[in-house]
Amino acid sequence: MVESFWLEIFFLTLSIVLLGYYLLVWKKLADYKSPAIQMSELPFVSVVICAKNERENLKKFLPKILNQNYPNYEVVLVDDLSDDGTAGLLNKFSFKYKNFRPFKFEKPKKSFGKKEVLEFGISEARGEYLVMTDADCYPKSENWLVSIVNGFENGAEIVFGVGQYEYENTLINKLIQLDTGFIALNYLSFALVKMPYMSVGRNVAYKKDLFKKVGGFKSHYSIPSGDDDLFVNELPKKTKVGIVTSPKSQTVSIPKLYLKSYFRQKIRHVSAGISYSWVNILRLSVFYISSMLWYFILPLVIYYSDQIIIVLTIVVLKKLTMYSLISRIFSKIGIRVNYGMILLTEFISVFFHNTAVLVTFFKSKKGTW
Repeated sequence: MVESFWLEIFFLTLSIVLLGYYLLVWKKLADYKSPAIQMSELPFVSVVICAKNERENLKKFLPKILNQNYPNYEVVLVDDLSDDGTAGLLNKFSFKYKNFRPFKFEKPKKSFGKKEVLEFGISEARGEYLVMTDADCYPKSENWLVSIVNGFENGAEIVFGVGQYEYENTLINKLIQLDTGFIALNYLSFALVKMPYMSVGRNVAYKKDLFKKVGGFKSHYSIPSGDDDLFVNELPKKTKVGIVTSPKSQTVSIPKLYLKSYFRQKIRHVSAGISYSWVNILRLSVFYISSMLWYFILPLVIYYSDQIIIVLTIVVLKKLTMYSLISRIFSKIGIRVNYGMILLTEFISVFFHNTAVLVTFFKSKKGTW
């Protein structure tokens, strides 16, 4: 049948495209080894945090940031008009920790979200090396700051880290772990092949000169999210990007308890993607659409194909390659997940992503986003 022939050709094309992504992009991260060298002299560093009504999180997590095993650094925290007693807590911390500098943001905002607040914190930072994290997360290790800063050793101007979520033995948490690992797998891999498109704002570092060169966040004030990924999309082409993958270089956040709340968070993050550079939109669209179509037409090909042995061989080759690379990368970056679920990682994350993109697209069309 002519229809089955073209269906098989389409399926083969999608498989080749996806295998290309796996072997040319993912494999780079799977084979990546962190440089053994470290910075001979650790520079003065400013850790910048924004907070709004995060008193309880700050009470638990801020000491872990203020007690890092790092010789010379400051923590700049900007309170965005909290009304939960955050100011009193910050005053107590400022008396206890000499490297803590709290501020209050009281200017009228021109933007949505925290972008102007973060810019204010960066303007007050004394260091030329800036490390960003969030009020609702904490570093995995006392050597977190050293690990992140060592990412600058080879001349990098920006360093991407990994932001994990706390592990819980629930189905929702396992899905979150899979999706978080898959997101990290992609943005770290693309950074290694010199095609960066995003970072996570809870664990990224860059030089102040680079921030000034890009122009801060002013070009996307109108978008609620994107202080991390839209900033990356505006990096000059020759910007050198570094990555850090070891568990001690990571931060940990409190996960959502319900799928609905996690999906809302996903929509908020994905909404910035429609403002990526057209090159990054094209690269990511080819991958995510190809992945979705591959799973969609797989049962049709199996049902209609006269070349079932060849089709099944392609399926096994594709899934084994994917499984091997994802399992190696998850092990490298410390994603805790049942290895049997790794076969579902791509399908689950692609489904979450594409659904969030559709919801975001239709919401923006209606003017409600």
